[in-house]
Amino acid sequence: MSKRPSVIGGLTLPGSETREPAPSADAAPAAPPLSVAALKPVGRRARPDVVHTSVYLPREVHRRLREIAFTRDVKVHDVIMEGIDAALQKHGHPPVASLKLKGEA
Repeated sequence: MSKRPSVIGGLTLPGSETREPAPSADAAPAAPPLSVAALKPVGRRARPDVVHTSVYLPREVHRRLREIAFTRDVKVHDVIMEGIDAALQKHGHPPVASLKLKGEA
């Protein structure tokens, strides 16, 4: 998708007859616009089996999760996954580890 032309790009100010000439046909073409794929970080692989989501936490809850993670030398993500695992098991579903294996098979 190309940029929309500027509304004021073609206007001239009084007393400014010297404008930059338009690029000639001989000039090298402008670089094509970047695609979304080109903006992805290098080295990241596609993970179609993973869904990214956001969780909004009260500040104090987040602070305590960080404290737990720090004390146990793990990441906050690991502590949250333990909670998800407990919630799944409480409601009669298999644990996260076995669901992961099912998705990979």
